[in-house]
Amino acid sequence: MPEQIVARLEKLGKCSLDIILPENNKQARNHFKTSIYRLKHRNLVVGERRGKNVVFMLTEEGSRVAKRLQLKLQMAKKGKWDGKWRIMIFDIPEKLRGKRDLLRKELISFGFMQLQKSVWTYPYPLPTEFKELWNETGISHHYLIIEASKIESDKSLRDFFFPKQK
Repeated sequence: MPEQIVARLEKLGKCSLDIILPENNKQARNHFKTSIYRLKHRNLVVGERRGKNVVFMLTEEGSRVAKRLQLKLQMAKKGKWDGKWRIMIFDIPEKLRGKRDLLRKELISFGFMQLQKSVWTYPYPLPTEFKELWNETGISHHYLIIEASKIESDKSLRDFFFPKQK
């Protein structure tokens, strides 16, 4: 839910976000409150009281996160394959475990396929924003991206990315 809130705020720009939760759904209200608390704690949104209502807006950091979310959506819109594989290899030290775990989660959400523990592949060009996203986290010298025109025995890759094209 936090990502949905940030994405919706980004679409609205500087407007407020009106969220109507059912009065009788205590679980939805608690989930929303928890999400807003986390977003505020991460300095992604600010709330401003206007009469009886609280209006939420993205902070600068929230706008950056929203742009990252938009990047995910753009990457999900797969174009025609150019026949090249993008292979990401990383070796992130244990002291940066949180960033390593985040990278794995993000690679899954971007649509990458895991070849080995720290080797992932993707068939489409990676926008520069993708690399910038990881450079901002301070792990740029812990990963390598290779663009390859051929991977031997790539049937499992092709089946994963192009299930209808057998």
